[in-house]
Amino acid sequence: MRVAAGQFAVTPVWRTNAQTCVAMMQQAEQEGAALLVLPEALLARDDNDPDLSVKSAQPLDGAFCSRCWPRAGVTA
Repeated sequence: MRVAAGQFAVTPVWRTNAQTCVAMMQQAEQEGAALLVLPEALLARDDNDPDLSVKSAQPLDGAFCSRCWPRAGVTA
């Protein structure tokens, strides 16, 4: 199994981070990866607000995952 590691500078804006995740998913797939490992706290991060990741939390059926799941082939 080919595994890809995705590393990027997480921003305070979850929409931007979701777009980055989708782009990395596409690149990993194009390069033959069956699994993409992304950084923890990728939803949102701000060094000046260490609680932002917790404050930005969303349910699994929330907007962040809803943007990423179709790229991964997940429906419903």
